[in-house]
Amino acid sequence: MNPLRPPRLSSTDIPADPWRYLLYVARAQTGLVALGFVGLSVSGTAWVLLPWAIAKVIDEVISAGSAEPLLRWTLVLLAVAFASSWVFIAGYRALFMAESHARVRTVRNLTDHLNRAGTGVRGAISPGEMVNLSTEDAHKTGSFIFQLGFGWMGVVMLGVGTGMLWNIAPALGAVILGGVLFIGFVVGPVLGRLQHHQIAYRSSVATLTGQASDVVGGLRVLRGVGGEDQFSRRYRAASRDLREAGYGVARADSWVQGLRTSLPLALMAAITWVAARLALTGTITVGELSASFGMTALVAQHSGAMIGMAQAVIAAQVAARRLTAFFGTRSDIADHGTGRGAHGTLRDPESALAIEPGRLTVVVSAEGKPAEAAMERLARYRESGAEWGGTRLDALALDEVRERILLLRDDYLFAQTLGETLRVDPERALAAIETACAGDVHSSLGSDLDGEVHNGGRNLSGGQRQRLRLARALAADAEVLLAVEPTSAVDAHTENLIASRVRAARQGRTTAVLTASPLWLARADTVVWMWDGKVRAAGTHAELSRHDEYRALTSRQESR
Repeated sequence: MNPLRPPRLSSTDIPADPWRYLLYVARAQTGLVALGFVGLSVSGTAWVLLPWAIAKVIDEVISAGSAEPLLRWTLVLLAVAFASSWVFIAGYRALFMAESHARVRTVRNLTDHLNRAGTGVRGAISPGEMVNLSTEDAHKTGSFIFQLGFGWMGVVMLGVGTGMLWNIAPALGAVILGGVLFIGFVVGPVLGRLQHHQIAYRSSVATLTGQASDVVGGLRVLRGVGGEDQFSRRYRAASRDLREAGYGVARADSWVQGLRTSLPLALMAAITWVAARLALTGTITVGELSASFGMTALVAQHSGAMIGMAQAVIAAQVAARRLTAFFGTRSDIADHGTGRGAHGTLRDPESALAIEPGRLTVVVSAEGKPAEAAMERLARYRESGAEWGGTRLDALALDEVRERILLLRDDYLFAQTLGETLRVDPERALAAIETACAGDVHSSLGSDLDGEVHNGGRNLSGGQRQRLRLARALAADAEVLLAVEPTSAVDAHTENLIASRVRAARQGRTTAVLTASPLWLARADTVVWMWDGKVRAAGTHAELSRHDEYRALTSRQESR
């Protein structure tokens, strides 16, 4: 099995609707979410019961005219406070773990879909937007689970508190329930405006980060053609749009935060006023007056948590819109084929390039891009009429092609250990390192497969990165290996060793190398000479050297 083959997962498993995606994220953490909700529900109920217990202490002490009941009720209060604290910690921990797992799941979904869609995301999603999706948006879709738990805790406390206040005096229950509904009625429209501004802000962030990643990738080109001023004007305009969108979010959010703080205080004042008048008329006791204030304070405080939950859900829905838009992108390579087991010559009709099975073929071309495009067609990274033993590649199952044909280019090195980069057992990993002359990579990482390769291979030289990529491809041991300039960054002595070792290691397996290096040409079973994207001649290196143009092309490489 090819360890470098992307995971074959169905994108249909991921909902296309933002709300359904949030449910999908939460459902994957059902156990932790349920534990968190139960823990916070029990803890919230216990907190609401504390003012009731204190009211009982006050009334019994006043009724008895002594402090004798204090000891019994003090023990009850301590037990409730201690137990509720531990239950709260357990619920908090469960929700935090659910949030963390949800964030990791979203990042994995992004990675898997990127593997599936491949170049299909090119032009649809910018590199800067990919960073935002995997960081800010993944965080928001995970944190909404955490905030949902505390919002639910506020709902439970509201229900318990309303019931207990109604039991003390129906007027108190009606006031607190009506007050919370009034808060929702006032804050709701503001939350709608906040959602509108957050959507605009998120769109502006995507635009700006996309422009920033473009300039980082093409700064030299911009300087060469004098495009810096034009880009600067575009970037300043996008920055102004982002700033205005940010102001819109801040204005709406400031209203939400202000109402979140002031309206619960107004509710507390209303309850205290009603309870005090009831106490003056003797309808409720002094202890019940104290309980009314304490319960209202707790419920009012956590009604702010319910508003916070609504904010988090809105932010998560905006993030989920961007994520589901990304998951909606599809590969530009159709996967309708069902055939398997093709064998024989790989043939690209467009260029007439043919790769014979079990042989080392070296492709020589003065123009690199057309020849590389031919290799991509043979590996089915471009739609074409390419064939394998007379069977069209697009008639084969795509996972079959990916499993058996490996295209090696200037592929990315991720931040992981050397062993994780090679993805095979230690014996095969060390053999691949030896074949690719990457022993210095191994030694520079402490002669340990657990040595860390930094993101992009930044702790390695250009030649080391290239040889590590080659070692990774060799470790995969694919049936067909198509390599594009695998040794362009190494010296002649090392290249000679690599060409010799790769030929020996791949003996009897199909290997094609795009290069004009005489060190590879001398070991090739077949040399294919391409001109202007078409095969001009094929044969041995000695036979093709009779052509002046071919000899001039390869001699330039020889004098490198």
